[in-house]
Amino acid sequence: MHNHHEHATVPKRQLPYLTGIILNTAFIIAEMIFAHYAHSTALFADALHSVSDVASLILAWAAVVVFGLRATTTHTYGWHNATILASFINALFLLVAVFVIWYEAIVKLLNGGAEPAGNLIMIVSAFGIAVNFLAAKFFAMAGDHKSDINAKGAYVHLMADAGVSLGVVIAGLLTMLTKWYWLDPVVSIIIGIVIIVSSWDIFKQSILLIFNGVPENIDEETVKNAILENPEVISLHDLHIWGISTTETALTVHLVVKDPSDMLLLSQLGHMLQDDMHIQHTTIQLERNLPDEPCNDI
Repeated sequence: MHNHHEHATVPKRQLPYLTGIILNTAFIIAEMIFAHYAHSTALFADALHSVSDVASLILAWAAVVVFGLRATTTHTYGWHNATILASFINALFLLVAVFVIWYEAIVKLLNGGAEPAGNLIMIVSAFGIAVNFLAAKFFAMAGDHKSDINAKGAYVHLMADAGVSLGVVIAGLLTMLTKWYWLDPVVSIIIGIVIIVSSWDIFKQSILLIFNGVPENIDEETVKNAILENPEVISLHDLHIWGISTTETALTVHLVVKDPSDMLLLSQLGHMLQDDMHIQHTTIQLERNLPDEPCNDI
């Protein structure tokens, strides 16, 4: 027996991504220009972070688009794995951006440079806060960021960007008041730390899903016990659980049961796994006897 669920409307899910891409692209162009005139490494770091965010949003948006493509005879699950790949590249972009930011900051700390314009830094960064909060608001309204690590990644990046911009505003204010020009590259280094902390969990989850791991929101032992609680089930073997996208989970299992022709049992287990365990694609094989050599059993 195979069980699956209906998918969310693709055009509706695209709106937060497209909004974020348009708003951030416009702001990046302005921020890069002002970073040059303000002689600010912190503004440059913030802009570079935003560049990685736009690239990530484009990848995530593309993943949502391919999510709506129909399955074919050669891609029987469709292109849903693209959401996992996009999530991984998304996190990877941010980690690479951190090393670029740190390099620029360390060079400025060691060699010095032109004095950063604190007032211009504050004004530009304040606009950055507004842009990122507005883009993140669209994700919050859609609600996908709570259940989809792809959408969560985009949402976290936008919120982290807003926090980073706030830090740059504070740095600009302190630079104006104290003339501590070393604050600008130091804030850039702190921005890099913020980026790593905010994206590390998503990076780990995407690696897990790429290698067909059990999604973090599902406990294999809990699933096994829930199946065995059914009085018609004697034992199980060859239980496999993996993510086929950032929002969908698949399961296959062989069950030794009292009556292998019991279609009601199949229906009960399929609905239990979907409703209680949040496993949308289930394939269950009923058997009367346990095989001599289960395949790759846990």
